[in-house]
Amino acid sequence: MKFIPNTLLARFLILIATVLIIAQIVSIRIFDYFERGPRAEAVAQEIETVVNFTRVSLISSREDKRLELLSELSTKGDIRIYPAYYFEDIEPLAPDPFLQVVVSKLKERLGENTIVITNHYGIPGLWVSFSIDQDEFWVVIPTPGDRPFPWHWIGWGIIVAGLSIIGAYATATRINRPLNLLIQATEQLKKGEFPQKLPLDSVTEFQAMSQTFNEMAQGLNKIEQERKLLLAGVSHDVRTPLTRLRIAIEMLPEKIAAKLKKSMEEDVTEIDSILNQFIDYVRGFDQESKISTNLNDFFSHLKEQHKILNRNIVLVSNIKIPIFYDIRPVSFRRLFDNLINNAFSYSNGEVLITLKKNKDNITISILDDGPGIPPEEIKRLLKPFERMDEARGNSEGCGLGLAIAERITQSHDGKLTIANRAKKGLEVKIVLPLISES
Repeated sequence: MKFIPNTLLARFLILIATVLIIAQIVSIRIFDYFERGPRAEAVAQEIETVVNFTRVSLISSREDKRLELLSELSTKGDIRIYPAYYFEDIEPLAPDPFLQVVVSKLKERLGENTIVITNHYGIPGLWVSFSIDQDEFWVVIPTPGDRPFPWHWIGWGIIVAGLSIIGAYATATRINRPLNLLIQATEQLKKGEFPQKLPLDSVTEFQAMSQTFNEMAQGLNKIEQERKLLLAGVSHDVRTPLTRLRIAIEMLPEKIAAKLKKSMEEDVTEIDSILNQFIDYVRGFDQESKISTNLNDFFSHLKEQHKILNRNIVLVSNIKIPIFYDIRPVSFRRLFDNLINNAFSYSNGEVLITLKKNKDNITISILDDGPGIPPEEIKRLLKPFERMDEARGNSEGCGLGLAIAERITQSHDGKLTIANRAKKGLEVKIVLPLISES
């Protein structure tokens, strides 16, 4: 969902705030529910006392003095007493939850026949009926009001919520710190770099996490060093007899068939190319320093270099002003030489290179008009030692070219993708984040 934030800190704060608000509302409702009964009981008892006192007073008085007593009682305080008549219009009771409880308590005390209404004849108050012999009377007392809303609870709730959010923020920040260090370290590992050891946290769980990651990183580093040593050793040991074989081929007498000699030289050259790919893949590219380079100038020079080899490159760019990018010059050149060589291996004579400046990145595409690749096999091509000779009609190499290209792209914080063109051919696209313009 779009309205849910992605960060742990924001989600943690929203969760704490939501729980506190719900808890505050529920607490107020529970207090109001359980406090309403005892308060209604006290009000009903007070009204019962008034009604019983009035009844006893009237019963104790002489019949001819009752009206005078009614008038006198009505002038004392806020209590009024009126005679009741049959066939009066009885208005329904106001839908007040507290008043409903008070009426229920009154009927328990005074009897179910007791009538309780409010604002009878337009006179405000709580009207309670009682009878003496055959006479009916009304006692009118001020309507008992509900307890005012406990605004002070809201104030205290805001203070508690604020302190809780501050505590949640501190807790989430504390949790995020080792997680952020772990994320940064894994990003370095993803780029082929080996990070420094993570500091061991005082919290047991984070300490175990950091210790486990450090051990894993050390193990990966050891495996990488052993792999580099193994492949470099194999490449070196194979290159020595390969050099002797090349010299021996050169020293073959002319009477040996020229075609056979040329075939042997091509085989030696292919083996040497494969060894160079091994060494490039093992060596990596992170040791080379980055230099800020004008991309327009870089690709114009690259086009001229391939033109010397009678290769027709069409360069299309929408970059009107110089765009500078921090590149490792040798690796960057090797990246596009590799991709251009692959494109010419399958192209019908022309390769298109497009440079496009977008809002926050630069897109560089190398397009050929060859046979393309089955879509289900594209992802597999970026893995080391994977080839698609059947689809593209080429059996040279060892399948490291695109893997090397992707590693160089990642070392420049970019992304390499492969896709078939709409009509015919293949497009290799490299997306680089835009660093600076001048």
